[in-house]
Amino acid sequence: MVAFCYNNRLELKSGGLLAQVKTEITRSLKKSEELFEKATRLLVGGGQGHKRPGKVHGRYPIYAVRGEGVKFWDADGNEYIDYLCAFGPMLLGYGYPAVDEAVKARIDEGMIFNIHHPSELELAEKLCELIPSCEMVSYFTGGSGATTGAVKIARAFTGREKVIRCGYHGWHDWCDSGERGIPRCVKELTIGVPYNDIDALREVLEANRDQIAVFMLEAFQGDGPTGTYLADVKELCAKHGVILCFDEVKTGFRFAMGGFQQYCGITPDLSCFGKALGNGYDISLVCGKREIMETVNDVWIAATFHGQLLGVTAALATIREMERIDGISTIWRQGKRLMDGLEEIMRSHGVNAWMIGQPPMPRLKFGEGLDNLRDEFYASTADRGIYFDPGHCWFISPMHTDEIIERTLQASDEAIGEALKRV
Repeated sequence: MVAFCYNNRLELKSGGLLAQVKTEITRSLKKSEELFEKATRLLVGGGQGHKRPGKVHGRYPIYAVRGEGVKFWDADGNEYIDYLCAFGPMLLGYGYPAVDEAVKARIDEGMIFNIHHPSELELAEKLCELIPSCEMVSYFTGGSGATTGAVKIARAFTGREKVIRCGYHGWHDWCDSGERGIPRCVKELTIGVPYNDIDALREVLEANRDQIAVFMLEAFQGDGPTGTYLADVKELCAKHGVILCFDEVKTGFRFAMGGFQQYCGITPDLSCFGKALGNGYDISLVCGKREIMETVNDVWIAATFHGQLLGVTAALATIREMERIDGISTIWRQGKRLMDGLEEIMRSHGVNAWMIGQPPMPRLKFGEGLDNLRDEFYASTADRGIYFDPGHCWFISPMHTDEIIERTLQASDEAIGEALKRV
């Protein structure tokens, strides 16, 4: 995917997300453009898949150089209010003092050893206190590492090989739906089912009796579970001897300190957490029932940086700060204010667009046939310093203050007005 900018307007070639954006780019993006040209020579695809050129806002990629709170600045000095928060990890925002100071102190004392450190146990004890499903913990790096670890644990415990998946669980072979680079024999071991469709799950379980090790589920997707879906899922899995694992890499420490499972009242057998836990420092984990987690005692699950102390220290500091400031309540309050405000703005302009999701992870949805208007809106909000992602859920932080939400709504009101003039 390549972005071309002519006379301060941008077109995307090769089937980009935004086919053509008419919104004038009033901000200078010259340095970002230069960095993009260099990236095409040095980085595969111009960068990581989810950050590649032209993926957001239909313009040259924005290169960030500094962040503070829920704002970041690009290479040209432009300021943005961030509603993606680095795809979720920046729960307390960029450069949060209490977290960064704890990490700096840890660096001075050593950040990784060939043996264990007491803080690993301190964090595990706290997680067992917070998370309903947590009786034992295994540390990983990256969300993909955690979900893959959970699959291995489930296979070891059940003696079965097949996996049912529902949601996005990372880039590893077992859960990648892509056609290239994955052996057919690996792909055949994973079966996908749609969210909120209990009949589809039942059908797969019946057709693969005594073969399914685990149902890996993003328990919150879109607007969330309907009716008794999650309770029915748990009952079905138990009936078939299948481990139920909630992928809480996105939802953990957002809906509640104990994750979405605490919020919804359904406790799975295993859970995966990451992203927000370390406020930008790399840490993820699998936790769950003792009888299952003890399986890894004789299963090789290890890596040099599993349990590295920068992530552990950051996680402890993040949890302490979230509890101290009652961060969960603020996330829900500010997310609702944003959702209500954006819906009112769309109504006032007569636009068929509405908010989906829940306050911790909202997203704006445009009605059918409004793709061009959607594209113009996101280009225009970006030009006003509001960093929404048109293709991903947003993340709300306790650092999204009243003033920041108000500024966001004002810019969005102006942006949709401009977008309507251009379609």
